[in-house]
Amino acid sequence: MRHPFLFLSMTGGMLAAATTSASALCNVSARPFVMGQPGRIAMVVAGEPCRISLQAGERSRFEALDVVARPRGGRVVADGRTGVVYTPRPGFVGQDSFVIAVTGISSIGSGTSELHVDVDVPRPR
Repeated sequence: MRHPFLFLSMTGGMLAAATTSASALCNVSARPFVMGQPGRIAMVVAGEPCRISLQAGERSRFEALDVVARPRGGRVVADGRTGVVYTPRPGFVGQDSFVIAVTGISSIGSGTSELHVDVDVPRPR
């Protein structure tokens, strides 16, 4: 099974978002955030698993990733220290959300960032 990816990559100590595989099944967007500060991610998922993959620059590292608030309309599982996979429940349509906590160190910040993920699962066409 192919999972589209979102890479949040480190530039100047901030994590920045760029979608590497645009798909009608999974569309992810995020604003840059500093390690230790909160962040927000938005996803549009059409019934298939969708992976969020976090990447940091060379002077940064991730130490842990935990799911701290689970979604109601699907399930999310941690995929190592740098990613999660969200899968909507069969037949689920609507808004969902979950929160992940990423702990790490960068050149301009360190600590734990809570990333709030808003998910939209539209009705199939």
